[in-house]
Amino acid sequence: MALVRPQSIKYGGRVPATPRDHVTTEALLAVTRSSRDTLYEWVVRRLLPRPSIATGPGGEQYAVWPVEALERVRFIVGKIREGLALDEIAALVEARGRRR
Repeated sequence: MALVRPQSIKYGGRVPATPRDHVTTEALLAVTRSSRDTLYEWVVRRLLPRPSIATGPGGEQYAVWPVEALERVRFIVGKIREGLALDEIAALVEARGRRR
C-alpha cells in the first residue's frame, strides 16, 4: 500500500506551510492583521476558544491555539468584511458549533 503525500496548507506570510496540532498567535494575527488584544476580545466574546499556554525549550511561555481557531478566525474576518457586528457573528459561530 502506497502512502499518499499530504498537501501543504498555505497560510501565507510568516505562517508555516505544514499542518500542526496547534496554531500560534502569530498565525492568527497574520489572518486578522489586527492585534493580540483583538484575539483575546474574541475569546471573551466566545468567538474563539481559549488558547493553552506552552513552554518552549528556553522556558519562554507562549499561547497555542487549537487548529480549528484558524478556520474560525477566517470565518470571523470574512463576516466583519461583510459588515456584520460581533454580536451577529457570535450568533453565527454558536449556530455553526451546534451543527457539528
